[in-house]
Amino acid sequence: MLRGATAIAFPHPDLALELEFTPGDLPFRVEPEDARTAVEDLLHMIQDEQNEQGREFHFPSGTLRIRSTIPTGAGMGSSAALCVAIARWLSGPLGVPEAGLLEFATHLEHRFHGKSSGMDVAVCAIEKPISFIRGRGPTLLRAPSFPKVTFHDTGLRASTSECIRRVEAQRLEDPVSSIRGDELMARAARLTLEALVILEASRESPGYDRERTLRQLAEAMKLAHESFLIWALVPGAVQRQIDVLLRQGALAAKLTGAGGGGFVIAIWPDQV
Repeated sequence: MLRGATAIAFPHPDLALELEFTPGDLPFRVEPEDARTAVEDLLHMIQDEQNEQGREFHFPSGTLRIRSTIPTGAGMGSSAALCVAIARWLSGPLGVPEAGLLEFATHLEHRFHGKSSGMDVAVCAIEKPISFIRGRGPTLLRAPSFPKVTFHDTGLRASTSECIRRVEAQRLEDPVSSIRGDELMARAARLTLEALVILEASRESPGYDRERTLRQLAEAMKLAHESFLIWALVPGAVQRQIDVLLRQGALAAKLTGAGGGGFVIAIWPDQV
């Protein structure tokens, strides 16, 4: 969904994925069981690509344990976190240099999304706020004095690849509206970057207008939400949830990830 524009991503401080491999004599297994299909699919992809290059890659003997607090299909980067962990685990055996880790992990995430932008992979690997332009990679952002934000589970789950297909289909059916959605999202990113710079500078300028800066962040979120509406990525139940948050005093609210479901993020005034 980046389409050449700047995007901004922050790691969630309360969500994480850990991977632990214990070598053993038994055949390769994955715990928990519901992660097995995704992991084995990635390893089969690696195996096929290595074979095409005349190299051998065998599933390791032992147990791979995955502990994750990241909800799947919720726009919170679960597949990116898994791909980064797998890339770190196998980069040594496969001879992938440290400088190639992001590229390797992004290549793995293509398996989930068809064509990953690499943004989620980058923020998972770096574990710090970044700005991101597709094809150029991440740029570190200094963590600002950030406003109050909350996350709200919609109870809906959506496939990123399906959301991307939906947007691409609309680009063909209604290119004018699609361009409008792109423009809104690009403007949202610019306003957000400007606000983050001001928030960071505020540490040394106590007289600045914080309320105005929060309003600018809220405006950016509203523009991003409007673009999702144009792309038909906001289910009716989610819009009603957003309306409730706004009535409760939120300055703005929007879906995380590619839309369709997952979590709504809301920004609030300081006094709330």
